[in-house]
Amino acid sequence: MESNLTINKKEKQSMRTKNKTIFSAVIAVALLIFTMISTPALAQKKSTTIKIGTYDSRVIVFAWSRTDALKQYMMKIGQKTDSATKAHDSARIKELGVEGMSYQHLLHQMVFSTGSVASVMTVIKVKLPELAKKEGVSIIVSKYELNYNDPSFEIVDLTKQVAALFQPKENIDKMAGEIAGQAPIPIEEMGIETEMLDGYCKMFGKK
Repeated sequence: MESNLTINKKEKQSMRTKNKTIFSAVIAVALLIFTMISTPALAQKKSTTIKIGTYDSRVIVFAWSRTDALKQYMMKIGQKTDSATKAHDSARIKELGVEGMSYQHLLHQMVFSTGSVASVMTVIKVKLPELAKKEGVSIIVSKYELNYNDPSFEIVDLTKQVAALFQPKENIDKMAGEIAGQAPIPIEEMGIETEMLDGYCKMFGKK
């Protein structure tokens, strides 16, 4: 009788061990299946919508104009003109006059229309990756150069943030708001102003 009890105890223990093994195996399989199912789901949750950062190029060039960059350029033109005047180099003076007029016209296209500000953006190029990371965008581009975007992409207006990278020497918020509140003049309508041409003609005795 005692022997039978011992056997029964061993059998029960063996059964418990088998049950534990089977239970562990079932749990392991369940976890594996859960992992296989949940991994794509988690990956899907982690994948975010692609964001494109845009800016109003008119505000950007206005911010740039409120730094020392434009002043330095104008000073260089003035110094060159002074040198040409002292040397009585009329050809060089005319050349610089055309350069100044052309640059002014280019600025007008940028500020009042949709002229490219690519040359201005080079000033803050090294700062853009950090801004993109902070704002969670993959691209930063002028909104006037964004001809098409997939509807699933999210557009984020970064005009204010991009303008701030130039560190303008005065508060431009009010003027920037006024600029952004008006539609840009079509660039094909941005011809050289009559006053500018008249000034050039008067300077060099042309009609």
